[in-house]
Amino acid sequence: MRPWYDRCALHLVARWYLPLSRAWAAALAHGEDEDCFARAVGQDRFPDGWTGRRLRRAVAATLRRRDHHRAADDHWRSAFFGRSRPADRDLVEAEAHRIASASTLMAARFGFLGIRSRSPAVAWQVPAPPDQDHLDAQHASAGTCIAAPFDAQGALPQVEASHPVPGPFGPERWLRFPSPGLDGDTAWARVFEPEDAEGAPTFINLHGIGMELDFWKGTVDHTASLTQRGLRVIRPEGPWHGRRRCAGFYGGEPAMAYGPEGFRRLFAAWGADVAVLVDWARRSGSRRVAIGGVSLGALTSQLTAVAAAAWPERLRPDALILVATSGDLLDIALGGSLSQAVGFGSALHRAGWSDADLSRYVPLLEPRGAPVMPAEQIVMALGEADTVTPFAGGLALARRWAVPPENLFIRRQGHFSVSLDLSRQPQPLDRLVEILTRP
Repeated sequence: MRPWYDRCALHLVARWYLPLSRAWAAALAHGEDEDCFARAVGQDRFPDGWTGRRLRRAVAATLRRRDHHRAADDHWRSAFFGRSRPADRDLVEAEAHRIASASTLMAARFGFLGIRSRSPAVAWQVPAPPDQDHLDAQHASAGTCIAAPFDAQGALPQVEASHPVPGPFGPERWLRFPSPGLDGDTAWARVFEPEDAEGAPTFINLHGIGMELDFWKGTVDHTASLTQRGLRVIRPEGPWHGRRRCAGFYGGEPAMAYGPEGFRRLFAAWGADVAVLVDWARRSGSRRVAIGGVSLGALTSQLTAVAAAAWPERLRPDALILVATSGDLLDIALGGSLSQAVGFGSALHRAGWSDADLSRYVPLLEPRGAPVMPAEQIVMALGEADTVTPFAGGLALARRWAVPPENLFIRRQGHFSVSLDLSRQPQPLDRLVEILTRP
């Protein structure tokens, strides 16, 4: 967990995982049409010879795995959200089958190694920059891009909870509800609870971009073990990830593909989802609720913390934890190492964006106001060697929000290592537990 690891991880993500994911998503959407598939991976035509034969096998395998996963997921939904509760054994079996089929489907992307070097990392669809009048209207309408999640009648979406299933840290269940920020979309969240969940504080933990923990077998979520310390942990599924993935895209790709507008839409939708989950946690007995996350999840959480100041009290989180974050979105977009590695800035310029256009737009994506919670309720963990969400922007945000020294953890690590190492050095999480459980 040192900066050399982050350099390797960045290379693997940008040069291997994302191009493979692009080919995988193209196969799922266009597997029956070779010409469409070729265009979706940036090629003029489908390859000939041995590469083409191998690619056809990879596409066919991906489609078979997709169909197998659909059947397993349909059975899982019937078991977990059916009117009558199956036996624990049947629920465990349905979940084991679902996660195994999902993981097998996700791993199908490695069948496209033969075209990895030719496939782009992102299918760019950046819209032209908005005109000044449109931007002025957006800036005037809200302090951030996140609005309260009420419908026209002032009601929140109805949250449906699955049957609970025994897990390694206590009962687990899933929540689903109509997304207030994305028309026609369903928001999902996995809930980990202590054995005695009555009155337990809640931590709503938002993941990073491309992270789909509910679709990979054997993944480790160190925050789930916080149930052993009396917390309820809610792990939402971000817009365009997992069950919410858009056809033709891999998990999280639209946020990058649509440029600044993609991130604005994701932040707005996910922040509204978080407000619904805060309300659900309160109604489930939690007197204190924290929100937070890593990277993309942290960027969403800090915007939500600012927007919540204008919301009803029951929707306002009490505490915040930010890991690998920054308050400077312009620096992330133009200077961040992942943005540069995937060609984010070049894609913007090809779509007609100037640096001045981006400078006018990014205030919608930054936490310009004050958070709803006091500074002593904010925890931050930053890596001095973070080049993805550059360290200077995170430190500036911590200073602007007057995060106290005992709540600010600065480590000689990078973007990936500072978050992964929380399982070995959990002091930021320990501090959050203290804040949520103190008398």
